[in-house]
Amino acid sequence: MKFRGHVHRSLDDKGRLILPPDFKDSILKEVPEGRMILTLHDGHVIGITPTQWDRLEDELEKIKSPSRAVQNMIRILYSGYTEAPVGKQGRIAIPAHLRKSGKLDKDVVVLGAGRRFEIWPADSYEALLQEDFDVSEELAENNVSLPF
Repeated sequence: MKFRGHVHRSLDDKGRLILPPDFKDSILKEVPEGRMILTLHDGHVIGITPTQWDRLEDELEKIKSPSRAVQNMIRILYSGYTEAPVGKQGRIAIPAHLRKSGKLDKDVVVLGAGRRFEIWPADSYEALLQEDFDVSEELAENNVSLPF
């Protein structure tokens, strides 16, 4: 499953939002019971499948003596963990603790980020689009050649 694209949405008074139809369809195809894991990563609310969460835990357990930074990342991931049902219309409830930590208010952007989706405050996403960054060196170091 790959999440691509983005949509601007508004959270309702209970902190619920409607996922893009193709996100909902992908989720319900891979996870018929319609459960996603919401947590925090890199300052944003992210959504991953339960299978991805299990793999994440397995990978993190490989680290025998995690640094303080890795311990903090693990703390944030685990403390944000919430199982969220995805309704037939694609509605998902974002708990208050994730809305607060992710700085989400009414206007948000739901964006595809490959194997996960992210939920950003709309103003933060617009600021990201204005950033000027050069990743050419890192791409070259990893032998990545973009086909465009």
